[in-house]
Amino acid sequence: MLIYFNANNKATLETLKECGVKNVMLSHRYSYANISKFNNNFENIMVVAGTKGDPEKYWDFLKKKKDMYNYATQFDVYYDMENTIKYMKKEREQGIDWTLPVLQGNFLQHLSRIQPKTDDYVCLGEVRGKFETEDQIRKLPANLRFHGLAKGKYIQQRLFHSMDTSAWISAAMSKKTEIWNNNTTFSMFFGEKGRGMIPILRHSCEKYKDNMEKLNITVDKLIDLDYYSLLKVPFALLFIPLCKSLGIYEENFNN
Repeated sequence: MLIYFNANNKATLETLKECGVKNVMLSHRYSYANISKFNNNFENIMVVAGTKGDPEKYWDFLKKKKDMYNYATQFDVYYDMENTIKYMKKEREQGIDWTLPVLQGNFLQHLSRIQPKTDDYVCLGEVRGKFETEDQIRKLPANLRFHGLAKGKYIQQRLFHSMDTSAWISAAMSKKTEIWNNNTTFSMFFGEKGRGMIPILRHSCEKYKDNMEKLNITVDKLIDLDYYSLLKVPFALLFIPLCKSLGIYEENFNN
């Protein structure tokens, strides 16, 4: 199971490279000009159109840069199955037959409209509400490969062929991350909100001391809110131990 880590600028590129990440997801809107830098540093790249994109510019990019990514999703519209299907049809008419379909609205209904073949690779789009999301995922057919969101239980249940996540940026941006502990996670806060959690933070960093040293992170830097340490710490305390625990480390990280 592959985890694609979202990236879009020099800071995220350097951080993911330093953390040994193999798979990245790039938004065309933010990465169209520097995709070559990512292409030189990562094993697998998946490109998405991103929000508020221009379909014509996206399709032009997909054709011109085809040798710089492994997968690309179709141009899609959040929650809108009809227009998403129309955009995929336009892509196929232009000869862009390699983009992955993105399901919007009712997943099963969308699948019945596009009729993918057995073992085709299909992406899950946006669904409103936690319970509706879970219900739709539960009903997905088993003869297709799906790309979905990297939420905890979906990773552990291994429901998807691949996932993507931007959650690794949350420590730097929102001063919060999850920490892997005994096959589950708990929340860790930094800054003012995390002052009472410093003893727990020290314990967790000691538990994953090897990861901390490998990524050149210290507890003091985290307490001082060092930006690059906060960018890296989710890998030391969550993603690396999680992947090792689930036996999916080698496909997601370099040694």
